[in-house]
Amino acid sequence: MTDKLPTKLKKEPLIDALFEMRFTSVIPASSVFPGVLFSKLPHDKTIERLPTEQLPKALLESEPNLRFAPLVRLHWDKFLISIGDRSLAVSCKMPYPGWGTFKPAILNVVEQLREIGIIQAVHRFSMKYIDLIPASSPSDQVMAINGTVVLGNHKLKQEIFSLRVEIPKEGLLHAVQITSSATATLQDGSSREGIIVDIDSISDLGSLDFGNWLERLPDQLELMHLANKAMFFECLRPETIVSLEPIYE
Repeated sequence: MTDKLPTKLKKEPLIDALFEMRFTSVIPASSVFPGVLFSKLPHDKTIERLPTEQLPKALLESEPNLRFAPLVRLHWDKFLISIGDRSLAVSCKMPYPGWGTFKPAILNVVEQLREIGIIQAVHRFSMKYIDLIPASSPSDQVMAINGTVVLGNHKLKQEIFSLRVEIPKEGLLHAVQITSSATATLQDGSSREGIIVDIDSISDLGSLDFGNWLERLPDQLELMHLANKAMFFECLRPETIVSLEPIYE
């Protein structure tokens, strides 16, 4: 893990930040969680029904890609809470409010689920951060990444590319996806162009009692956030990090 990480970047590349948990429950979570969270969480809220909610239950159960799909979304203050029958995710509205705000929001939401008492076991949880590094030309995008890609006798120099690798490290699985020549549309309608660094840090729990998991969650979140952050900076060349104007404490 990187010894010294920036506490902040003046040129913030972050375009999405998301916490997700997957679980089994005694009844479909999407039938209970939205109403409970709407009544218990502070600040203004609205509920949005997603198109996936209209799909047949048999299809949602049989398709692996849909089994954990969100069915309902709660718009809450600076966050979005996406709820499926077996999953719950908390993501940030941009601009990113910072880890000091995001972590308490996650814990607040998950703590409300304890009182409902329908979750039997948690199978995995994860933190995903997606950053878009500004770089105009394909060659600049290749040079932004701390790595060399060679295919046969050809070394990547200025080609458009998409790379995905799963890196096990310190009890987590980091699914790292890097995509060049990308355009992202932000929540305010504006767009950015450059190279995307998408890191999904996953903790596979098998089947852990919800109460036991919740007791450990504050510390586990801190470790996962730090590991995700370290992996992000490991993916960048020193010159790229400097261009983002890092602040160290």
